[in-house]
Amino acid sequence: MKNLLYLILLFSISAKAQIYEVLVDTKHQTIYSEKGLEFFNEIKEVDARKWNIEQNSNPPVLNFKIIADKNNLNISELDKINNSQENTGSIKKSVPNLPFGFSAVNYKDAFALRPVDVYGKKYIEKAELKELDWKIENEFKEILGYKVQKATSKYQNFDVIIWFTKDIKLNFMPAYNIKPIDGFVLEMQYVIENESGKMLNTIYVTSLKEIKKYTFKSPIAELGKKNNIVSSDELDKIYEEANKKRNEMYNQDNGVDKK
Repeated sequence: MKNLLYLILLFSISAKAQIYEVLVDTKHQTIYSEKGLEFFNEIKEVDARKWNIEQNSNPPVLNFKIIADKNNLNISELDKINNSQENTGSIKKSVPNLPFGFSAVNYKDAFALRPVDVYGKKYIEKAELKELDWKIENEFKEILGYKVQKATSKYQNFDVIIWFTKDIKLNFMPAYNIKPIDGFVLEMQYVIENESGKMLNTIYVTSLKEIKKYTFKSPIAELGKKNNIVSSDELDKIYEEANKKRNEMYNQDNGVDKK
């Protein structure tokens, strides 16, 4: 009986300690309509206009590493080394719900944290996790050797498409502030279309492995401050006020003296 209890306890501990390291790529793509391309007409130099259209339409892929267990995510953008002989620069575009840099998600208490720099002033955004209403579709395919099923939902103005599997025993979604579906998401896409064109934001898992040990990190612990935590709404107001002040300063510096 003692041995049986020991095995049950050992199994419980092992199950709780299930941790995955997931590598993710993100791809932003915009297919501009004629009206959308009019935005670039302000750029008079032909090569510069062509470069801006290409970079905004098809910016480089970004890479992330996500450490996940049933209660937490640590999301880290991976540095990219450019070995190109001719470095003409590039535009960097994120996709919804995977911000640049580092962020942390707490599923147990349903919030996410990320450090934000607003023109030199540092804050930590505390975002509430959103629960989407998913429609499970009767469509299947294979990703990384796993049979995955399609589900769809709405997030703000985006149509959201995910492909998830039940073969991995962890609820996982590569997203900063969305509660995971019952399953492991291997591909996620946010799509929006309007008069300016069609925007596709794709997140896809490139590899995953189970790891034995990891200490989850928090932006609060790293920055050592607790008085700079703001909600998403408060952060929007901070950005709005900061941009207003910068515009006022710019207008003063570039104003015409009418005397």
